[in-house]
Amino acid sequence: MLPAKPKDLQLALNRVTFGARDFDVQSVEALGWDVWVAAQITPPDGDEPALDAHIKAQTMPIKYPAANPSNTNGTWKAVDEDRPLLYIDADIETLWQVAREAGKSISFQERFRVQQELAAATWIRNAHSQYQLREFMADFWHNHFNIGKAENQLATTLLPAYDRETIRPNVFGNFRTLLEATATSPSMLMYLDNWVSNATFPNENYAREIMELHTLGEDAYLGVGGDSVVETGPNGIAVGFTDQDVLQASRALSGWTIEFGQRFGGQPIPSTGKFIFNPFQHHTGAGEVLGVDLSAESGMAQGQKFLDIIATHPATATFICTKLCTRIFGDNPPQAVVDRATETWLANTEEPDQIGRVLQTILVDGDEIFTAPAAKIRRPYERLLALARTTYTTVNAATYMTLALDPLNDGLFAWQAPNGRPDVNDYWLAAGATLTTWNLLIALPSLPEFSVSFDAQTPEGAASSATGVVEYWVGRMLGYALSPAAMNALIVDQAGIYGVPFQRNIPDNATNIELVYRRLVSLIATSEEFSFR
Repeated sequence: MLPAKPKDLQLALNRVTFGARDFDVQSVEALGWDVWVAAQITPPDGDEPALDAHIKAQTMPIKYPAANPSNTNGTWKAVDEDRPLLYIDADIETLWQVAREAGKSISFQERFRVQQELAAATWIRNAHSQYQLREFMADFWHNHFNIGKAENQLATTLLPAYDRETIRPNVFGNFRTLLEATATSPSMLMYLDNWVSNATFPNENYAREIMELHTLGEDAYLGVGGDSVVETGPNGIAVGFTDQDVLQASRALSGWTIEFGQRFGGQPIPSTGKFIFNPFQHHTGAGEVLGVDLSAESGMAQGQKFLDIIATHPATATFICTKLCTRIFGDNPPQAVVDRATETWLANTEEPDQIGRVLQTILVDGDEIFTAPAAKIRRPYERLLALARTTYTTVNAATYMTLALDPLNDGLFAWQAPNGRPDVNDYWLAAGATLTTWNLLIALPSLPEFSVSFDAQTPEGAASSATGVVEYWVGRMLGYALSPAAMNALIVDQAGIYGVPFQRNIPDNATNIELVYRRLVSLIATSEEFSFR
């Protein structure tokens, strides 16, 4: 008999992973929750050896014809091969050349291939990494510092480096460090136009978004400003920002650009795509931002001083901690957790593991992670990954991973606007999105890139009856019973297909049994209970 509700540890794990497996629950029961969290927050650099080997063993087909002889910009040979995932480890200069030369000396298919490889590697890491909290936080920060692939092809071709060098090394680190890493990332510089900001015409796009979306939050926007007096906090810094602050910040951040072949003091700069501070593009007239005078600083230090101000601002702590707690607990996170997290954030702004300390506070310093009801809806992507994880399905690379979820606005790196995907339940509960997600869940176990044998995993005792089969797989995937009506419907469905108990010694029954199990686990994944993290 299955329990009526999940174990506390299963509930906690589901909140901060891409799906709690029965093995995960057993491991954390043995280790202790505090020990598991501490280990998750201090992972080794890079992928663990088994995961690294799995990714390196992946190949995906790529095929395109040779360049048209009339192409005056360059030429390339025809390609038709199964190729390893080479671009996910490529440096900025290599990725930049793919971006710049696409359609000239390189096929456009190579630029698309970069996106395919990053999406495939992300699916695999999210499904298989033992450091699930790192995967969870990488997903959170990618959405917070969103770069959408459809907006700027130059920016998104560099996303493997953005993921590898900017986001992942800093998921548990210091927010000020992460903020400057994003501000100097060639992908972000191009995506929000700061690479073209110059002394004559400072571009205000990034200056506004870094305050409204990345730090202070839209609630801190106080309007046009001008001659009006803005309230200041105890530290003398304005409580919010105005359009005048955006203007001054754009001046401070001008000159933060990339090497794209422009001239620097009369000398040509190479075209590498790498970050560079160009003083000849820098507007020297930055004044007060949020009540702090930047004119005493010069050059790149003006922009860095601006980042100091917004990274440590109380509004930033409130905005990001609330957003993080919403990601973990749902649309109405416990206020006590938000307050605890905000206090820890502000007390550790100088610490190299500031974000990790905030997570420790959220996950360990109270019992909400175990006691708050499961209220957060899984996005379509999360439901697919949870199905794979809870059934021990091996996820391999596939070219369609780039586009599979784009129609639902949940494709990886596919949200076009800089605000990132909505993180509210209602958005993901639309009827059309739900139906499409169900269809994907039904199809996933039969796709060749998802390798699993459900028959081999089902114990003989469970396979002896429809009730045993259903209870086993519901227990594996959820840890507790579905509603009585849903359990009964699955049992009737199982009993009506091929008969139960299954007779493995009859020819062709092995194939039939596997198909029945695939149908069962997919139906469990479409249940209301499985839709919650």
